[in-house]
Amino acid sequence: MKKITSIVLSVSMAAGALGMNTAVVHAEESAKKVAYISAANQFDFFVYIGAEIKKVGEENGVQVDMFDAALDVSKEADLMSQAILQKYDAIIVGPVDTQALIPSIKEANEAGIPVINYDSFIEGAEVYARVGSGNKDMGKTAGEYAADMLKEKYGEVKGNVIVLSYPALETMNQRNEGFIEALKEYPDVTIKEETVEECTAEGGQKLTDNLLIANPEGTLDIIYGSNAGVALGALASVSSAGREDIALVGIDNEEGQLNALKDGRYYKATVAQDSYSIGEEAMNAALSAIDGKKTGDVVVPGILVTADNVEEYLTDDQAKKDELEEYK
Repeated sequence: MKKITSIVLSVSMAAGALGMNTAVVHAEESAKKVAYISAANQFDFFVYIGAEIKKVGEENGVQVDMFDAALDVSKEADLMSQAILQKYDAIIVGPVDTQALIPSIKEANEAGIPVINYDSFIEGAEVYARVGSGNKDMGKTAGEYAADMLKEKYGEVKGNVIVLSYPALETMNQRNEGFIEALKEYPDVTIKEETVEECTAEGGQKLTDNLLIANPEGTLDIIYGSNAGVALGALASVSSAGREDIALVGIDNEEGQLNALKDGRYYKATVAQDSYSIGEEAMNAALSAIDGKKTGDVVVPGILVTADNVEEYLTDDQAKKDELEEYK
């Protein structure tokens, strides 16, 4: 026992002789802190991005504090200001509005705090990395699947398609652009954009209720909703009306969308964002930024989920969610 004690004391004394203080070293390692600002924790997508960020942070000895802008532009600006005042070593932020966030990012630049932008890519402000799904590519994937469904239905790619839009949300604009681009090469496909009043399930349902009245059975083939809210609203409307003549295609992987794919009567496909990889890449970029390194753009591919692969997707997804439960 005395021998062990003397060894420990000798090591401690040696560290002291070298000017080392182990307590100080550990304090310095754990002193780094990152602010994660979610655009909207009402969606699992943002919750699990944050959980993955927190997990990677813990693995690297970095504190991660999580905040929710709740789809409020002003609140997000306030959260950015608070993070700057509290001198975080890096800020990871998903913009509610890409343009509205630019002044806050410039404020962080002036304070010397690196910003990692995830989800919608920001133009016009300096960030150390942009990490996201490639919204236009996801829209294109959804559009190509819609073309396949029309060909299966009619023997050729033709029909009537409605795209639900919300111009204030840049992610939807990009996803809609990709979707429309994929279908525009088929001259016998008629595409109409219809704007929801609110980018919510309620807004999607209200608009779709009116669209079903204006488009009686047999006159409309596909409705596309490029985020979970409007897609689920469209689903509620179409299913309550029993309109099995209309196929729904969407983006995102909320529980209601995935359950509807298992049912298969109305909701035919969704392009799921890989929130776990986005979170991991965003936090890795933040760690690099703390060391003064820029990562640039990181595009994480979306995953096409249909009735054919939804069970496998759900099994894999649940395993990942279970792993991250303690970090939510």
